Amino acid sequence: MSLLISYDSSFDGFLSAVFEIYRQRLDVGDFLPERPYDRESSATFDLFLQPFHVETVAESARRLRRAIVNMAGSDILDLLETAFRSEERGVEMKIFAYLRKLFAGDEPGFNRNPASREMLPLVLLARAVRHESGGMLGMVRFNKAPDGLYVAEIEPKYDILEMIVGHFRGRFPSGRWAIVDVMRCYGVFYDGHNTEYLEFADPDTLSRTIAQNTPPDEFTRMWKSYYDTMAIKERLNPRLLRRCLPVRYWKHLPERQQNQAGPASYLAGRPTNSSASSSMGRLPTA
Repeated sequence: MSLLISYDSSFDGFLSAVFEIYRQRLDVGDFLPERPYDRESSATFDLFLQPFHVETVAESARRLRRAIVNMAGSDILDLLETAFRSEERGVEMKIFAYLRKLFAGDEPGFNRNPASREMLPLVLLARAVRHESGGMLGMVRFNKAPDGLYVAEIEPKYDILEMIVGHFRGRFPSGRWAIVDVMRCYGVFYDGHNTEYLEFADPDTLSRTIAQNTPPDEFTRMWKSYYDTMAIKERLNPRLLRRCLPVRYWKHLPERQQNQAGPASYLAGRPTNSSASSSMGRLPTA
């Protein structure tokens, strides 16, 4: 009977599962990432697959990473990890199909053929993840807590938080800040020297806690006032705005909230929850 391989949803967890598949010669039917924020997905898997859980083993993941780099290169390993961050249903089987053909070694040059049946879907997924990662750099809004910590909330489509941390470490190397992915219930905290990743239990409680501890500050009001003042009403184009700045990001952008009248409200084009702006802000720049 084919197996439903469950793992802890991390990339190292997935690599550990692939390592065990080769070590034990397992017959794989599908993979089940254990994501606390996406419990409904487990109900859609084939009930005729036999459950099989694999624990994350750092040494197993390290050995498989080294094998991929030796056979395909570090850029291919980065491609696979980036595609994995899409969290698309079935992405594990796509990566596994590529690895299986890569390790078989039957087709010279396969590892660098982006048009191949196994590699093309991964290239497209990685491109989409990188696109959102680059766009998210301009959509993070910090707000200052009473203790001086700058906090920002994001809800990206893909799991890109770790991909954008380096940018903000370079942008604010001596500041204290935190960026929280409220949908995935984890965040990164930077104390001016080191980064630390934190996990949270409940997304609703997390959002309420952030909102209560980071009320709108003067910089938030100044930014929104600047945004409204600079807008030219005669040149507003709501359709183009939604295409360039998808609505799913507006929840965490103070300039997109409608807590006051002005061009920002006109641009929104439809009512939103004005209370959502209470936990947003923007980090002041020199």
